[in-house]
Amino acid sequence: MDAVVRTLGEASGGASLTRAQSFLERADLIRLHAVGDTLIALSYFLIPAMLIMAVRRSRALAAASWALNLFAAFILLCGISHALDVVALWYPAYLVQGWEKILAGTVSLVTAFMLFPAIAKLDAMPSHEELEAANARLAAEVAARESAEKELRLSLADLGQAVQELEQFASITSHDLQAPLRTISGFSQLLVSRYRSKLEGDALEFLDYIEQGSRQMQALIQDLLALSRAGNVTPKFEERALVTTLDRALMSLRDTVEKTGASIEHGELPSIVAAHDLLTQLLQNLFANALKFQKSGVAPQIRVTADRDGDGWLITIADNGIGIPKEQLENIFVVFRRLHPVHEYEGTGIGLAICRKIAAHHGGRIWATSDAEGSQFHLWLPVVPSAQPRVAARMARKTAL
Repeated sequence: MDAVVRTLGEASGGASLTRAQSFLERADLIRLHAVGDTLIALSYFLIPAMLIMAVRRSRALAAASWALNLFAAFILLCGISHALDVVALWYPAYLVQGWEKILAGTVSLVTAFMLFPAIAKLDAMPSHEELEAANARLAAEVAARESAEKELRLSLADLGQAVQELEQFASITSHDLQAPLRTISGFSQLLVSRYRSKLEGDALEFLDYIEQGSRQMQALIQDLLALSRAGNVTPKFEERALVTTLDRALMSLRDTVEKTGASIEHGELPSIVAAHDLLTQLLQNLFANALKFQKSGVAPQIRVTADRDGDGWLITIADNGIGIPKEQLENIFVVFRRLHPVHEYEGTGIGLAICRKIAAHHGGRIWATSDAEGSQFHLWLPVVPSAQPRVAARMARKTAL
């Protein structure tokens, strides 16, 4: 320490009076200034150390570390200034003190200028009362959202229960309707077989109406049962060649294909993961429509393609039929929605609704387009099918309970 002080004194020229000499060698004044400057220097040395520790430990202060570092440097230089005042009591280190004061002043000015934008930001920060009000609003919003989510879960549970009950009702009703329908159909056939030769005029026509109505009612019941089963079964997903499912769908339509002279083509079809029993029914409904809604005197032409589309498969069934009006492209998937009278084209108006339900069970979708060449039905199925909506509804109901 003595060597350092001696060096400082030599740097100052060594000819100036020390502060102790300027105090007329009064011991009490020398001790008073030495103790005071020493205490101030120690505190100025401790404050920067505490600031640096605080910045390292606090994430909130880390954002303003530059300002705190400048302030710590200024305080440290002030501490050095007071330490030099103690040295100057016995050694005239005035030159070093001057340069140190210039450095301290420069750092303090830089700190002051840098703090101006920080002060503006601090003024813009919300007050404690504003923060409490914002927190209260946020808590209210969170509570409202949680309440809405709870109501949504309960609504989903109720909806799932309602859908399940409706499907059960449709299934039971369809089964119950078949018994009296078989009675009507059976006795009408007996009348035709035993008494047709004895009847004439309106009687024969009325019997034909009964027989036609029975057939239509039988088809309607079968379609209602199919729609009900599509909502109640648990699909068995497995990977299988799509061409195999396509062939199975056409098997029951073989007579109609031969009768109409239809040609059915397809490109290279992939193997996909699906509930292939349900997919067979979907394709069968689409092929049946393509064979049915055909221009007079024109042989049906059906082409099936399948391409990768993002994280799914896009299967397209295109025909050369009569087409669909653009304003009806969505309505055709509604249950019982028919675009043509029964005497023109037979059907119950349920087939496409079943197709949409089966697509939904796979987590996919189905839609139609149409142009002058015919209609195109597009079926998008995910590569990895999602759980059917009924499972999700049941889970929501269990969660709500």
